[in-house]
Amino acid sequence: MAEATYKQIAVSSTEREQEAGSVSKGLNRDLAHLAVVVTLAFIGCSLFSVWAHHQVISLGYEISQVSQEEQSLLKENKRLRLELAALKSPKRIENLALKELGFINPQKEQLIIVR
Repeated sequence: MAEATYKQIAVSSTEREQEAGSVSKGLNRDLAHLAVVVTLAFIGCSLFSVWAHHQVISLGYEISQVSQEEQSLLKENKRLRLELAALKSPKRIENLALKELGFINPQKEQLIIVR
């Protein structure tokens, strides 16, 4: 019959240390990758935060400038409306007609009343 022989393989302590070392190297490598990813994510979030804050400040200045321009345009609009009202005044038009254009007021017999 066949005899079964078992042979015990002796694993030296250096081989065990190498296996343990390779496992710890893999673990260290994984931790390093995780640290790099977390660091990059933090830097990305920080840059986005700074950019957003800069945009808010820039838009605030732009809104302020446009608001000042609006106020200036409203003042000019009011001034032009007053000037238009003064130019359209019947009294002013009558004075221009009489003095500058040489018109005269009509006499009673020149008036024709239309009903």
